[in-house]
Amino acid sequence: MEEFAEAVVGVPGEGLNVEQRKLLTIGVELAAKPALLFFLDEPTSGLDSQSSWSILGFLRKLADHGQSVLSTIHQPSAILFQEFDRLLFLTTGGRTVYFGDIGPNSQTLTNYFEKHGARHCSGSENVAEYILEVVNPETSAQANCDWVEIWRTSEENKNMLTQLERINQETCKICPEGSTHKDSGQFAMPLYTQTYYTTIRAFQQYWRTPGYILHKFRLGVISALSVLTQQLSKI
Repeated sequence: MEEFAEAVVGVPGEGLNVEQRKLLTIGVELAAKPALLFFLDEPTSGLDSQSSWSILGFLRKLADHGQSVLSTIHQPSAILFQEFDRLLFLTTGGRTVYFGDIGPNSQTLTNYFEKHGARHCSGSENVAEYILEVVNPETSAQANCDWVEIWRTSEENKNMLTQLERINQETCKICPEGSTHKDSGQFAMPLYTQTYYTTIRAFQQYWRTPGYILHKFRLGVISALSVLTQQLSKI
C-alpha cells in the first residue's frame, strides 16, 4: 500500500480503484489488531483475476504468519480455491455439507465426495464448481442423495467434533492467572500516536472539503447578524 499511501480515497469512480479499496479495508481491520479472527466477506468480488490473486496472496501471507483468516468466497477459480486450508460448505438453510481440510490439489475434499458416491473429479475441473454441481439436485446424477445427512453420519464429522471438543477442553484449562500472555492494549498504537495522526487527518479532511468550512462560516455570520438584529430591535 506504500504506492498509494498519500492518495485520497475519493468516491466510487474517483480516487482509489476497487483493488486498492479492498487493500485499504483490510489494512484498517489489521490496524484494529484482531485478537482472534480476521473475517472478510467476499474479498475478491468485483475484481479481475490478477487483483483477486493479489488479495488472496496477501491473505495467504497473513495466515502463514499465524493470523486466523475466515473468508466467504463466491465462485473462486481453481487457483484461488487452492489458497484456502479448510472449507465450510453450506447448503440451503445453512446446513453443513462438508467441514474440513481441502488438501493438496483438493484431494481430501474430492475424495470425500467420491467416497460417498459422487462422480470422479478430473484434474482439469474447478473443484469449487464440481462440489456445487454434485450437491445441486438439478445438476447432480444423485438427485435423491442427502449430502447433509451423509455429513452428519460420516467419520469426518465425528473426527471434527472430537477435535473441537479437544480444543474446547484445552482452552478451558488455560487459567488467566497462569497465562504468560501479556495484552498490549486494545489498540495497536499508543494514545499519543493516535492523537497525532487523527488530528492531521481531521485537518486534511477540512482542507479537502472547503465547502464545509464556508457553510460553517456563513452560519456563524448569519447567526451573529440575527442576534445583533434582535438586540437592536429591543433598543
